[in-house]
Amino acid sequence: MRKTRPIFRKTKQGFSLVEIAIAVLVISLIATFSLKGKELIRTAKLRAVIEQVETFRIAANSFSEKYGAIPGDLKNAKELIDESLENGNGNGEILSKDDVKRFWSHLSKSGLVSVELVNGYPISKIGGYFSVSSKIEGRPGIWLILSKGTGDNRNFSGIMTTESAYYIDRSIDNGLPLEGDVQIMKGQYATGECIVESKYNFKNKNEDCVVLFRIW
Repeated sequence: MRKTRPIFRKTKQGFSLVEIAIAVLVISLIATFSLKGKELIRTAKLRAVIEQVETFRIAANSFSEKYGAIPGDLKNAKELIDESLENGNGNGEILSKDDVKRFWSHLSKSGLVSVELVNGYPISKIGGYFSVSSKIEGRPGIWLILSKGTGDNRNFSGIMTTESAYYIDRSIDNGLPLEGDVQIMKGQYATGECIVESKYNFKNKNEDCVVLFRIW
């Protein structure tokens, strides 16, 4: 009598080395593309921050040429621009939190730039906000300050990693954290260790960098 073959065969147990290798390769590719995607998103945001800074720089300089004063310091802003504005005191400085809010309100109402203000400040494309000061650790000029937050326009908390800060610096300036038009805040007014001995501290992976942009 002929033996009847079983309808179902016994299934193979486990995976072969080839199947395991293919699975590992697929997982590695997914991880690589995921990291590349995150890097592209990060770079796009940093480029957007650079564009914001350039827009604010051009608008602030145009304001100064048009009205003969820096935004926030114009003594007759209410009469010349908008009656809702608070006049500046004409001392040529932007120091206090009130000065900063006048700076952004004067610039916004002037029509020279379109900017949305949240609690009186523009939000950056990577989060945090832009403040302004005419006296930063003895550095001359008017500076935009990109940070996570401050209550008194003096003590700032970091907003980006050393790697990100260096990317911005070398993209539009000289790549030196304490020289040029892009610099890093240090000392008593900034937290963290974004720079060590006047150099970028790439060992630090925390978001410790407070970035300064000279607009004039």
